[in-house]
Amino acid sequence: MNQAQQRIAVVTGGGSGIGRGTAKVLAQAGDFVVVADVSALNGLKVVEEIRAAGGTAAFRLVDVADVPAVDSLAKSVLADFGTADILVNSAGILQNVSPIETTPIEEHDRVMNINYRGAYLCCRAFAPQMMAQRKGNIINITSTAALHSMPTLAYGPSKAALQMLTQNLAVDLGPLNVRVNAVMPGYVLTEQVQMRIDAGHRDPRSLSLHSALGRMVMPEDVGNAILFLCSDAASAITGISLPVDCGYLPAVSYLHHPALRGTHPRREDQAPVA
Repeated sequence: MNQAQQRIAVVTGGGSGIGRGTAKVLAQAGDFVVVADVSALNGLKVVEEIRAAGGTAAFRLVDVADVPAVDSLAKSVLADFGTADILVNSAGILQNVSPIETTPIEEHDRVMNINYRGAYLCCRAFAPQMMAQRKGNIINITSTAALHSMPTLAYGPSKAALQMLTQNLAVDLGPLNVRVNAVMPGYVLTEQVQMRIDAGHRDPRSLSLHSALGRMVMPEDVGNAILFLCSDAASAITGISLPVDCGYLPAVSYLHHPALRGTHPRREDQAPVA
């Protein structure tokens, strides 16, 4: 892809996890990637990794929960690189399991402010650029937790809200040829998840077994799905939430069917999944 054809892709939360994997996938495909993150250390490291692999990238500091910071990011990208062709709203945080009576309201608000409101602010800041050039792609990162109840009382609702925002914006921006989609990951082996595994808050065996493929999703798996949704091959696709979950959604009820008695017939060498 030559310079004239090179797309400009902004990836929030690009310094780690799904954002890092997506930034590297897009850069490998030939896009110029703006790695936007609240951590300069992590973001600059990803830029170095992209450049070492022959790609092109730049870092921009941003706190997606801060309105002036998000607006400044959009203005900086437009002034320094040109109109953003792709926006990937990957900035987000997880939440540990806790009942409502012991979940601090500050934790609830922080999850909502980053996961939902942060994505909303980025859409609001970058959509006008795309509308002006009458093309663009916005990709939100939701979660299978948006569809199934889980004991994370802010995380799931934040992702469900983002899923509905995706549909609303797809219709709102569609007449100007701006497509808005989401990817819906299952359990992804990110740095945040690994930290929770190491701390004993997550069981990696259970995370793997609760899927059709018997493994966890890798950040690059999500990045590849995003690359497809931003391609011409997906030009008629907008307003969807594409599961990238190693088959978690179909497996979650199948594997708990009473007739299986707690053991999958093709996984007799593994621990029961129910």
